[in-house]
Amino acid sequence: MFLNKLKRLNGSHISTIFKGNFISKFVLVMGGLLLAKYYGSSEYGIFSIYLSIMSIFTVVLSLAQEHLIMLEGDAEEVNNNFSTAGIISAAVMILAFLLVFIPFDIPKNIIFLGIFSGFLYLFTNNAKFLLAKKKMFKLVSVLTIVDSVVSFLFQVVFVFIKIENGLVIGSLIGYIAAFLAAIYCARKYFVKPDLKKYIANAKKRPELFRYSYPSTLINALGNNIMPILISLYFADSLLGEYSLTVKIMSVPLLLISSSIATVYYPRAAELSNRGRSKTELFAYTKKMSLMNFYIILALYILVNVAGIPLLEMFFNKNWEHLGLFIFLMSFGYLTRSLINPIADILTILKRNNVALIFNIYLFLANIAAIFIGKEKGITYLVGIFSLFLFIGYGFLYFYIMFILKKNESA
Repeated sequence: MFLNKLKRLNGSHISTIFKGNFISKFVLVMGGLLLAKYYGSSEYGIFSIYLSIMSIFTVVLSLAQEHLIMLEGDAEEVNNNFSTAGIISAAVMILAFLLVFIPFDIPKNIIFLGIFSGFLYLFTNNAKFLLAKKKMFKLVSVLTIVDSVVSFLFQVVFVFIKIENGLVIGSLIGYIAAFLAAIYCARKYFVKPDLKKYIANAKKRPELFRYSYPSTLINALGNNIMPILISLYFADSLLGEYSLTVKIMSVPLLLISSSIATVYYPRAAELSNRGRSKTELFAYTKKMSLMNFYIILALYILVNVAGIPLLEMFFNKNWEHLGLFIFLMSFGYLTRSLINPIADILTILKRNNVALIFNIYLFLANIAAIFIGKEKGITYLVGIFSLFLFIGYGFLYFYIMFILKKNESA
């Protein structure tokens, strides 16, 4: 029924993306639960720090490239933006490697691998945007599947041969495999990079670099810095429990929301660029966001009612906080589900300054939660952080719908 509804909304594109995401996230979740059990909460905590660094540097290296790919109308310019973006990101990555010489409590090899993985993931993600722009959604699904399946297979192997940081190394191999697959899938669209044209296209959209890129960067910090902060004040085992909670709660968003968002962005941009009815843009945005919300609500109820008891049976006492953390984080992630599939509407409406303000709020919410949590305990940290998410995302959603409604009547 769900896939049929998606097909009615936008042909077969969402269902195509959904299938790829479903396979990918199913492997990540079910495989992740098994791997977490056998690797243990402490090693899972180290793995979460690596993923946080990777996620942050995916954005640091991006320089708003995905928007230059998606918003450009001319096919040749799109190909040049994609090709040039890869060269620029590689150059920035080399500079970022200098961070390993700065003394941190985080192991240098984790920092290095996190930065390198960020580049690999960014390139693959840009290839997905390029292929989505070309309406080659089946290839987008293929790229989505590759890294999760390959990562899981190697992480399983490393359990038996006892490779140190097997979760990290297995994940890195998966990102490399997806990177190579992205090069192959996008091979027809590589051109000789023309930096002057790239800069000229970038200058046409100064708001991307004034608001969108800083906003996305702060958002990445807000969404990923918590594991790094927790590692400074709490044991790796508690960090592992928190990180697994976030992974479990994120899966419905990554599975459902990203499938919708991949199709929503180009469709919403088309409605805006062609001067179509503002009523149509409002209705389309509302339909997509509420559909996502209702599905996520049902899944979170299922997770809390049936999932938590099953997880408690599956894991041992080393994961004793997992059920409570899942319950607390459900509230914050529920309102987040309203925003995830339609987040790019702020770029389309040229309201990137609003996104910047919100992401500053999100970053400060992390800092406030960690300061309170280090005094009161990690349960307070998780609960307060979830409350900040619930309020912030809820307010942002109603603001977006207010602006769209106001534009509709203008």
